[in-house]
Amino acid sequence: MPGIDPPIVTVSQVNRVVGMLIKGDKRLANVAVRGEISNFTCHYKTGHLYFTLKDEKTQLKAVMFADAAERLKFSPQSGDKVICYGGIGVYEPNGVYQIYCSDIQPDGAGEQAQALEELKKRLEAQGLFNQNRPLPKMPKRVAVVTSAGAAALQDVINVISRRCPVVRLTVIPAQVQGVGAAESIAAAIVRAQGSGADVLIFGRGGGSAEDLSAFNSEVVARAVYSSRIPTISAVGHQTDFTIADLVADTRAPTPSAAAELAVPDISVVMSAIDGAMSRIRTDMLRRLSEYDRALSSRMELISALSPISRLNSAAQRLDELSARIRTAMHSKLDRAERSVIANAEVISALNPLGVLARGYSLTSSEAGIVTSAKQLSPGDEITVKLAEGAVKAQVTKIIPAE
Repeated sequence: MPGIDPPIVTVSQVNRVVGMLIKGDKRLANVAVRGEISNFTCHYKTGHLYFTLKDEKTQLKAVMFADAAERLKFSPQSGDKVICYGGIGVYEPNGVYQIYCSDIQPDGAGEQAQALEELKKRLEAQGLFNQNRPLPKMPKRVAVVTSAGAAALQDVINVISRRCPVVRLTVIPAQVQGVGAAESIAAAIVRAQGSGADVLIFGRGGGSAEDLSAFNSEVVARAVYSSRIPTISAVGHQTDFTIADLVADTRAPTPSAAAELAVPDISVVMSAIDGAMSRIRTDMLRRLSEYDRALSSRMELISALSPISRLNSAAQRLDELSARIRTAMHSKLDRAERSVIANAEVISALNPLGVLARGYSLTSSEAGIVTSAKQLSPGDEITVKLAEGAVKAQVTKIIPAE
């Protein structure tokens, strides 16, 4: 009302009220502001981003705190045309209103993202994302499509030479970013088909979304899909997938990881071979031992059932029986010989001739042996048998027994 003096307030009170008014306006709580970045600064200690967002007529202060800045997928710079998402607030110490950014996107990124999403859907519908061929376990040659002077190439060379130095490496240089990069990459992949390689690595060592745009192109996607050689995508980014990643048979987060996937560690392979050879040797020795025992058992059985063995056994039995017969015969002959000798001795003792040899004589007549004088008469002829010879005599006198 006229004549009434307004209350006296401090600057801080004014800025606080203005800040509360702005904060309470829902239209300013969630805005997307398009403009060009100027006076860009990244605080070296906190990581907060400070810059001015401007257009042809005016400008707006902007800040993005470190936790939100870490999620950015590109590095903002002065001169970049961007869209800042966030809310409007007042920085009371300076009395300046500004946008507190929760996200920053390159201007036009929305249209690009939409176009990229449409391309993904179309290629997926055509079956380009269904390729999943196995990688060879022991390749003889590896082809690499990347920039000739890139650190990614040196990483691949170092890993392969360390893990499997016997593998040959064929480098097919290509432009991996900028105008014409997509066509250069696609042409290099086509050339790789005649390299004799068993596996193909393509990619680069990371970069911003713009740097990786060539690997989101349809020409590269179709070249990768048409490759007769199994492919490994090594575009060098951890979080997002490019279209080339989706088309490739295998995706590696870095070129070094791709090299590790492409070739085995020869020391591990040799260790596995040594272990397998040891197991094979042990198993073979065990089997040979079992076969040897089985063969010995069969040989013993064959030997036992062999006709020769039975003949040998029969011959041995015959020899034993022959020996026993000879022994029995010799024993019998010995007994018979002793009996004959004994009988001969008895016969010899009873033999009249034996008596005659002792001086006796044997007298016989025509009637037989004369044992008594009564058997004879004077005039009878007798024969006196002596031990040696005989005598004819005539009886002249009979002398009776006393």
